[in-house]
Amino acid sequence: MDKVGIAVVGSTGIIGRVHIEAMRGLPSCRLVGINARRQEPLIRQANELETRLYPTLDDALGDDEVDAIVIATPHPSHMEITLSAAAAGKHVLAEKPLGVTPSEAKAQIAACRDAGVKLGVLFNNRFRPEAVKMRQLIDDGAIGEIYRSEMSSAMLRTQDYYDRLDWRGRWDAEGGGALLNQGIHGIDMYQWLAGLPETVFGMVSTLKHDIEVEDYATALLGYAGGGHGVIHCNTAQAPNQQRISLWGERGALIMEDWRITLRTLETPVQQFIDTDKTIAFVSPSDTEATFEFEPTGRTHRHAIDDFACAIIEDRAPAITGEDALGAQELVAAITLSGCRGEQVRLPVDRAEYDALLTELRRAGKLPR
Repeated sequence: MDKVGIAVVGSTGIIGRVHIEAMRGLPSCRLVGINARRQEPLIRQANELETRLYPTLDDALGDDEVDAIVIATPHPSHMEITLSAAAAGKHVLAEKPLGVTPSEAKAQIAACRDAGVKLGVLFNNRFRPEAVKMRQLIDDGAIGEIYRSEMSSAMLRTQDYYDRLDWRGRWDAEGGGALLNQGIHGIDMYQWLAGLPETVFGMVSTLKHDIEVEDYATALLGYAGGGHGVIHCNTAQAPNQQRISLWGERGALIMEDWRITLRTLETPVQQFIDTDKTIAFVSPSDTEATFEFEPTGRTHRHAIDDFACAIIEDRAPAITGEDALGAQELVAAITLSGCRGEQVRLPVDRAEYDALLTELRRAGKLPR
């Protein structure tokens, strides 16, 4: 296979258009056709792109020139589309998050595995050079063993944002809020760098919007070996903030709105605690390094290229369904803990979380 034939499902939306533009000129793939729910915009788009129009998903899946689909629809539809694509023998690259629940994510992973097709998830921020550098520094032992970690993802949304589309902000349609939708990129990045905890104690609330789902969430995480972590996501804070802080025996690695700083200790923390005799409130001396990166534009291009190359080379994509499951677990754990008021262990009990979502959909609001 020289080029992977791709159909974009959900092509007329903002993200669908991003995917189509990202594919332009890639040597690894080509756009075969497009599919969307609303037919009039789909017809106009197909004419503009001079590409095939698929009125239904089955039409796209029935085209022999389509090797893979890119799912750019809202996440509540991902499972149904993925299962249909896997049954048709098509590879799948899905926008984040993979599903509404860990159960849905696992079902998609199993379906693609059983069908022998590849499943990738578009956590495209992992392809940013800043993210790659952070992962490299951690792997190289630059900060040593991590014992403290924090992530804050604050992306303000107006009431109009939620009101504009009828599926947003509702438990029966969106299945979650600031955690599952807006904060999922930060949560994925955090768990990719810091790892998954053993326990979660979360708090969730609807603070500033007229919606059913959470717009404000915080969690305390417990790690094997005694380390702690904190996650905070909201759509109610201004100014916006994206921050990850990782503290280890040899220093700290901090990302603040994609500016990366490495603080390297001259003496490791435990060694300094055990040996320093200074009678003062002191800390080991450290050096600070920052990094410059070339502007990358949208990283969807890198993600789609990697996925197409994975098909051509018959290897796993950079971000598999299993890789994406970590963020899904954390979202479910924080939500479950926040609603039940008790600590939750990972992996989340699938039946218990599914039962909680049934309750939330019925109630149309978070419990007090």
